[in-house]
Amino acid sequence: MDTTTVATDSRQDRSYTGTNDAKSDALNLLMVFHAAPNPPPFDLGPSKRNFPFFIENLKRHNVTVLSLGSRTEEDRFRKQFGDKCRSITFVNNRETKVIRLLRRFLYLLLGHSQTRSMIYRRKMQKALDRLVGENKFDMIHASSVILGYYDFPRVIPTISDTHNVEFDLVHRTLRGTRDPIWKLYLYLEYKRLRKEELRNCLKFDAMLATTSRDSELWKKELPGLDVTVVQNGVDRQFLTPVADVKQDEDALVFVGLMEYYPNRHGILYFIEEIFPLILRERPHAKLYIVGAKPTKDVLAHASDRIIITGFVDDVRPYVARSSVFVIPLLIGGGIRGKALEAMAMRKPIVSTSIGIEGIKLVNGESVLLADSPSEFSSAVVKVLADHVLANNLAEMAYSNVIKYYDWTAKGIELDRAYKAAISRCYPMSGWI
Repeated sequence: MDTTTVATDSRQDRSYTGTNDAKSDALNLLMVFHAAPNPPPFDLGPSKRNFPFFIENLKRHNVTVLSLGSRTEEDRFRKQFGDKCRSITFVNNRETKVIRLLRRFLYLLLGHSQTRSMIYRRKMQKALDRLVGENKFDMIHASSVILGYYDFPRVIPTISDTHNVEFDLVHRTLRGTRDPIWKLYLYLEYKRLRKEELRNCLKFDAMLATTSRDSELWKKELPGLDVTVVQNGVDRQFLTPVADVKQDEDALVFVGLMEYYPNRHGILYFIEEIFPLILRERPHAKLYIVGAKPTKDVLAHASDRIIITGFVDDVRPYVARSSVFVIPLLIGGGIRGKALEAMAMRKPIVSTSIGIEGIKLVNGESVLLADSPSEFSSAVVKVLADHVLANNLAEMAYSNVIKYYDWTAKGIELDRAYKAAISRCYPMSGWI
């Protein structure tokens, strides 16, 4: 199949099998997750979007959940949501290290990717087939395009979320890499990922994107693809500034899952090229790196000036005690949830242009942007030294996050995307 053209699957001869009787707006909705949709730690990327969408759907629809996840994650989820869903099915994807390595080796021999080896489980496909056979669903929501490794029924409208465009992220990394061996690896990875991601997209009738840029990338690769932009939101109640934490005037904070390459790459760039310049002007400056699974090259920089916490149950106290929220990313895709969280906690942000890509922030008004080490360090020092500037940046960013990034509003946008997709697939279904 040519992956540069959207597959045309005519539905004129297919009857609508859902349950809409025009008396209720509620859908019978199957949500399929590649990771357990439990309330996220602050630094776990997929859950920041998957969990709020799940909560918003519970308000409006009859939700059935199918998810990969451990038994511990299943128990936690059932305890909290067992009486709120129509049904819950988890497929245990936890394996010993030996089994995991054998699986990857087998998939490599078969010409499959490492991502497929991590995501695909035959039991998951059987569970999906069983649920579809036993229920009448109006819509299937897949939490990520990587779930396109599974076979979805073509008679049920299916929408896939996309947290970012993975092959574009790799391509951005490739462009910024000088090491010839690493560059060759990234080039091969980019070619493989692009092919697989585009092929996976063809499994779905519609897709969600977090930014207009991502939407245009998908449409450029697959002309005619139905893509709706639904940006991330924030939980304002959870992110209320912590009142009983004293702020350190020279403290900076970075938050993120540290095994995620863009985060690791960005914080190493900050530590090695930016932070020394800041220390020249502010010798008492301190950097908090908050996030699970810090890598060895990051941990090697731990000191009394660079505090690396690893996983914490609640990052809000670390954000609250810091005076500047730094986002020194040079690689990225989708919308950066960390920026929205800083905005909601009224923290002034200094970021690269990529770090706040797709977010309604204006340089000099609600954020300071800097794309070189000297510019970045100067911006941080400026915010640390000028309390009026810091407060103005924080308040303007906060007003933007309240106005544009509320999860309830995003839930309504998601609902519209569902019903538009159903109407396009089945014009006579009654959904408008």
